[in-house]
Amino acid sequence: MHRLTVAFCDADEVYRSRFVAYLMEHKAEEMAIYAFTEPERFLETAREQKFDVLVAGNGCEPMKKELQQAGVPILCLAEEKLGIAEGEERDAATVHPVFKYQPIDVILHEIQVLAGGSRRTFLEGVSSELEVIGVCSPVNHEMQVPFSMLLSTILSENRKVLYLNCMQFSGLLDTFGFLGEHDMGDIILWLRKEKLTAENFLRSVYDTGRFSFIPPFLNPEQLGEFSEEDFLALLEFVKKETAYETVVIDFGAGVRALAQMLKTCSSVYCLLKTGYFYEGQIKEFFCYLDKKEHGKLQEKLHRVELPFSAKGLRGGGNVLEQLLWSEFGDYMRNYLLGV
Repeated sequence: MHRLTVAFCDADEVYRSRFVAYLMEHKAEEMAIYAFTEPERFLETAREQKFDVLVAGNGCEPMKKELQQAGVPILCLAEEKLGIAEGEERDAATVHPVFKYQPIDVILHEIQVLAGGSRRTFLEGVSSELEVIGVCSPVNHEMQVPFSMLLSTILSENRKVLYLNCMQFSGLLDTFGFLGEHDMGDIILWLRKEKLTAENFLRSVYDTGRFSFIPPFLNPEQLGEFSEEDFLALLEFVKKETAYETVVIDFGAGVRALAQMLKTCSSVYCLLKTGYFYEGQIKEFFCYLDKKEHGKLQEKLHRVELPFSAKGLRGGGNVLEQLLWSEFGDYMRNYLLGV
């Protein structure tokens, strides 16, 4: 993985120390930070050394033109909030403002987008084929989200995976520790207005270290309006504009065009449970699929009865790594290998 080199200058000692300390503790493997207290030294080093991005804070305002001559993206820490136009494209030699007093993770995400870390990984070398794998459960299985996350994790060992989730109130932002400035609702609105750009897409995509994901619909009303046309338009964008090889989509519960969306998938993992009431739900579900798709979906479905419940799952630390090396992870690896 390419390690980004970032030059950072801010005359505010408290802010500078907090910023650098956070990055050293949480992002040391992803970014190398060069901190400066004096704008003159900052400018001199930027001229002599190649950086992926320059971050200019207090004291650097008079030097914006000189810094632009370095030919790399410049993130300017602004004292006031500034909106970003929907169609704005980022230019490597332009100063880009970002509100200074917001969570550092948001600023770091902007650095990654500007510096091209995400672009190098996911926009270079567009994939000619896109595999779509679905996860659903007519019985609202409590392991549906852990299953789809772990499936994405295991598949990401050999391919570039984008994970989508259509579960209402999924809690995934808290699980991954992201803030999610944009979500699936924003992506779909941009698509409908024909204003989705590669840069807006990158701002909405987060890297878990294993796979990428777009924060789910935070507004359940937007999820209710999510149509087959929206889904196909998103897949077309991913196929044409990115290098993702596989999309794993957890359909959650309540997607209105479920049968049509499942038809788009090359395979579908259907999580089931045993028991009298579950049998009725499962029967109705398969009757629905037969009426909609005349049995054509049956050959794509993998019926999975998991011998696990969500009671044993615990938060804290890296949730994906915990799942991957747990008994559940062993079960999933063996299942996918056909053992």
